[in-house]
Amino acid sequence: MSKTNKMPPELLAHFKKKQEEKEDASDSKENDKNKRKEAVKKARVRLEEKKKGHKKGEEKGAEK
Repeated sequence: MSKTNKMPPELLAHFKKKQEEKEDASDSKENDKNKRKEAVKKARVRLEEKKKGHKKGEEKGAEK
């Protein structure tokens, strides 16, 4: 017996394309998460450097 309930090629192509878009979207989400993590890390480093710079400036002002 052969299957008579086959999906039309146009519909199959549509679902394949939709699946590829979902996979691309998940990759971009992970990429966005990694970019955000890196940005937060850089911001924290800059903030720490800024705090250290102000502390040094206050110490120099107190010595005068």
